[in-house]
Amino acid sequence: MTSPSLLTNRLEPLAEDTVGPYYPYSFVDDDRSDLTRLHHGLSVGPQGKPIILRGRLLDCEGQPVDDALLEFWQANAAGILRTPDAPDHPLLDPYFDGYGRLVTTLEPFVFKTIKPGAIAAGNGMGARAPHITLTIFSDGITRLVTQIFFDDEPEANARDPLLESLPAELRDRLVARLTSNPSDGPAIYEIAIVMRGEGETPFFDDLSS
Repeated sequence: MTSPSLLTNRLEPLAEDTVGPYYPYSFVDDDRSDLTRLHHGLSVGPQGKPIILRGRLLDCEGQPVDDALLEFWQANAAGILRTPDAPDHPLLDPYFDGYGRLVTTLEPFVFKTIKPGAIAAGNGMGARAPHITLTIFSDGITRLVTQIFFDDEPEANARDPLLESLPAELRDRLVARLTSNPSDGPAIYEIAIVMRGEGETPFFDDLSS
């Protein structure tokens, strides 16, 4: 057997090489970008106000980042998270699981969901304002975790322990702006997520709710 030290068919990595993760498109279920419909074959849907979260994922130069994997995790309209700790909670919505996923392109991402309710105090934490937890996976990073709040919830935002933990000048970077609220359609919120550099979005070690 040839000694591994004698093998000569190894190529030196290029300077611009990065370590994954790499995600094949087959990994992404298109339905995970729209939580307002549990399944296209069903006419029923989740309770609550439908919303569209439209966002831009930007690099340090303000350019859009494509091929990043975004995962969304949120409570339902009643403020209840679907977790193993609450499998039989009476306010769980059978038509809403709170988990979404999509891959970014050069265009703004669009995530359709139900506006989450406020989460009651518990597990040593104060009450949480309505929010969506966002996890970002991209080439060259393991993951980034942040949360997105809503600008039409000023009182709840003012009491949220996560927002309170940030300097005042950073809090607005986590707040999505309401840009449209028609009576016959979903409200539209917009936000920019800056991964690094000037105007960088606050990120956290880990967030589960």
